[in-house]
Amino acid sequence: MRTARPAALLLLRVLGFSVCLIGFGQQKPAAQGGVQAQLNRASDAILALKSTRFSVKREGPPAMLDEKNGITFSLAECIYAAPDRVSCDVKVSLKNGTVLQLTRVWVPEGTFQSNPLTRQFGKAPADSTFNGVLLFAKTGIPDIMRTSVQKPQVVGKERIQNRDTAHLKGEVSGAKLVPFISSVKPDGMYPVDLWMDEASGVPLQIHVAEPDSSGWMIELSSINEPVDVPTPQLPPPAPAKPQA
Repeated sequence: MRTARPAALLLLRVLGFSVCLIGFGQQKPAAQGGVQAQLNRASDAILALKSTRFSVKREGPPAMLDEKNGITFSLAECIYAAPDRVSCDVKVSLKNGTVLQLTRVWVPEGTFQSNPLTRQFGKAPADSTFNGVLLFAKTGIPDIMRTSVQKPQVVGKERIQNRDTAHLKGEVSGAKLVPFISSVKPDGMYPVDLWMDEASGVPLQIHVAEPDSSGWMIELSSINEPVDVPTPQLPPPAPAKPQA
């Protein structure tokens, strides 16, 4: 009987350890769900925005803005007014290397672009690739956060813009990113980092990494401060030439 008790105790300990292992394994999906809950909160926060200032910075070689005319860009400083008005001052490079600034505006009446030399507005090129409104649309960044971030995980907490943020990361397919970022390949997977304000849930920074140290950084600031994005006034049409 003396030898039976230690054996029985050893068996109970082994069983208890097995139960702990099973319980630990069952906690992983819950933790994963917790990360997705934070992504969902960030998605809701974007959709609830009334306005924000934001910048889109290109890391690496400039990205194409107007393929037909060979115009590239590396920085856009923008204003968003919900639900569908965006104005961006865009630093562009022409084919000859000249660096200029133009303004592109997305409003319900259409997409407009200023002439970098005359500053007069006209209709934006139909084949232009960058679209500021799509970033905030329900099918844009909010949908990616809610449905398309793979292997999400928490990196930690960081101080961004004097705010406490949660740093999350994951991977997103190029097929989901290409409507907003033309430089990615649809069949690739891209690391994405998100820094969200712990108090409001609003993403303050979103980074998409590409190969060869290229990528994109989107930064939001001046959350819900009053802004105005008017519809540009087009110059009057030139008078028709009299027929001979």
